[in-house]
Amino acid sequence: MGVPLKAKHLYGFGPYRLDAEERVLLRDGQPIILPPKDLETLLVLVENAGHIVEKEELLEKVWSGVFVEEGNLARHVFNLRQALGYAADGRPYIETIPRRGYRFVATVQEDGEAVAPPSVAPSSEQPGTKVQSSQKRIQWLWALAVMALAVTGYFASRRIWPRQNSSPQRVMLAVLPFVNLSGDAHEDYFADGLTEEMTAQLGQFQPSRLGVIARTSTVRYKGTKETAAQIGQELGVGYLLEGSVRRGGERVRVTAQLIQVGEQTHLWAESYERPLTDVLNIQRELAEKITHSLSIQLLPARTTTASASPHINLESHDKYLLGLHEAGQGTRESVNKAIQYFQEGISKDPSDARLYAALAQTYHSSLTYYSSPSDVMPRAKEAALKALELDPDLAAARVTLGNVRLLYDWDWPAAEKEYRRALDINPNSPEAQLGYATYLATLGRFDEALSRVKQAYLFDPLALESRNEALWIYYFSGHMPETIQQCQKTTEIEPAAGLPYAVLAMAYAQMGQRLATVRAADNAMRFPDSPSVITTAASALARVGESGQAKQFLGKALEMAKERYVCRFLVAATYTELGQKEKALDSLEQAFLQRST
Repeated sequence: MGVPLKAKHLYGFGPYRLDAEERVLLRDGQPIILPPKDLETLLVLVENAGHIVEKEELLEKVWSGVFVEEGNLARHVFNLRQALGYAADGRPYIETIPRRGYRFVATVQEDGEAVAPPSVAPSSEQPGTKVQSSQKRIQWLWALAVMALAVTGYFASRRIWPRQNSSPQRVMLAVLPFVNLSGDAHEDYFADGLTEEMTAQLGQFQPSRLGVIARTSTVRYKGTKETAAQIGQELGVGYLLEGSVRRGGERVRVTAQLIQVGEQTHLWAESYERPLTDVLNIQRELAEKITHSLSIQLLPARTTTASASPHINLESHDKYLLGLHEAGQGTRESVNKAIQYFQEGISKDPSDARLYAALAQTYHSSLTYYSSPSDVMPRAKEAALKALELDPDLAAARVTLGNVRLLYDWDWPAAEKEYRRALDINPNSPEAQLGYATYLATLGRFDEALSRVKQAYLFDPLALESRNEALWIYYFSGHMPETIQQCQKTTEIEPAAGLPYAVLAMAYAQMGQRLATVRAADNAMRFPDSPSVITTAASALARVGESGQAKQFLGKALEMAKERYVCRFLVAATYTELGQKEKALDSLEQAFLQRST
């Protein structure tokens, strides 16, 4: 526990009662289970309802004398928002004050007395509920390009959706990052690669019975001090696999243990020491033991080129793991390194389909950093087709090919075919669910698209790329209040991401809320990680009449575009809002030639 907190009162807000002395939260008389630190965080905020609680104060009161990163605090606040839901006025109970802290905004009663009405009055600008069809037609200037931004892995990596209960027959599992015990930090890539391979292996075994959280959500727990119970709640899983790996010479030692989250008990632990060439068999044996322990009957195994080979080319496999490690770093330099590693791996073993699939994904993701679609999409297509020639059952390659068909070839039936095939191979794949969601949204089938996004978040609840895509799908569906809520939740998980603020500005602008639009656009400009993000914020400003600031933002974006890719459809949309029709038409022509996404 942190320093002593006030613990003499019963606090009431909405349907909730918080017993400070017993440390119990009730909703309509029924207990809500919260981890201790979540509950202490809530107590500090409720005791100061209506007032800003600085981050430093929260950290000191809840974690007195212990160093805790701000990201952990944001995660606990996120957990509270998920548990509490929304107040009667539709707002979250906890408001984020950028760069400062948090404020509990609901009216709180202490021992029956109203003590802390929220200090911030609701905006006088009334939100709409859904844009009219004429407004939607204007928005479709953006639709083809912007839907593509999220699916290309637009921003560097974290859950928007209120977690839904998974099927009672499905067991949910997370593979935590394997620990590198070699004593050499340069060997981290090998441990990270083993984590990713185990995640992929388990994800395809029996997808209707076993759900596996994607590594893009579990990577944040590398080196974490959080308990199994905390991690299980945040990820929505009942079981965790954790382990370590030590590589020495041409041998490898892997240890693993399966943990049941609810009782925090170890179901089993295993250790393997084998030649490096046997590492894929170790993964297979671990996956089979896990499914056996969870009483899950395996499907007839789909034999891939990797799993069918009892031995591997060590040099090629090492390049593959190095490439995966670099691709996950999310920088321009690391993407270039990843491409180089995959190409070197292919030169060592041109029969390994995984290398081509990973190369295709990396080409596709390079749109984020510097390349135009006309430069990299044909390369991604070539690599994906080669991967599928070698192994038709690689879901990742199917997804990348689907993205190329949808966003570059503009061949929508072919795109749907690839997404459906990927989902048939691995319905647990978040990338496949999100790719298909983008396809559905492009056709205007938003309810179906959002249903697919929810499925993706069941398996990848903390990945920023997934959230960004959902924001655009929400925006183009015309549901502005929901878009705003999702943007706010996303900034809680990743406060330093620019896109959620830019889309938030667009939603506010669509609703005619000028002041809120300006605030959101300014926040987007604090994290200018992409010229396309800045262009989006500029368009929002222009829509609410802030032409001067909009032109300033657009000028900044176009200056950045000299070295980095910018979506010219977004530029055209901004010029349209500014009334500069000739420049808008020129930008549209550039967008068409670039196949801008």
